[in-house]
Amino acid sequence: MLAFKALHILTMFAAAVAFLVGESTFIAIAIWRGDVRALAAIRRLAGGRPIVGSALFLVGIGFGLLTVATGGFDFLAGWLIAAYVMVVALFAINALPVVQKGLLGLIQRAVEAAAGQRPSEEVVSDMAAFRSKIVAVVAINAALFAGLILDMVLKPF
Repeated sequence: MLAFKALHILTMFAAAVAFLVGESTFIAIAIWRGDVRALAAIRRLAGGRPIVGSALFLVGIGFGLLTVATGGFDFLAGWLIAAYVMVVALFAINALPVVQKGLLGLIQRAVEAAAGQRPSEEVVSDMAAFRSKIVAVVAINAALFAGLILDMVLKPF
């Protein structure tokens, strides 16, 4: 149980903090600043989709479930139900068209503009129109991850 718990903590922090929240924060900053080259650079560095962070997140969920199964925890404890709800909310928020089509499309247009295939001014205009949406998505994701961390540590229910 202790090994699964340690692996759960390590993969979730690697996924949530280092990869998913970190990448989305840098994307939001680039969009907020209207920095086409920075947004394209983030795509070059991180890839098209957050594969590593998402994979670690799923592996972390698996280790968490193994921890519950082997550690004598009740799968229906209030704090675990709260965690399940927050994880489902994370998946739901990030599956929304604003993320899957809007954000990924904007990032692709930034890559094209950085390569000289599209006017940068057009992408800067798209970024300005997208600012409030990306801030909302990043803020909701960060709040959900913070809620998960607090839920896991404090076990309030």
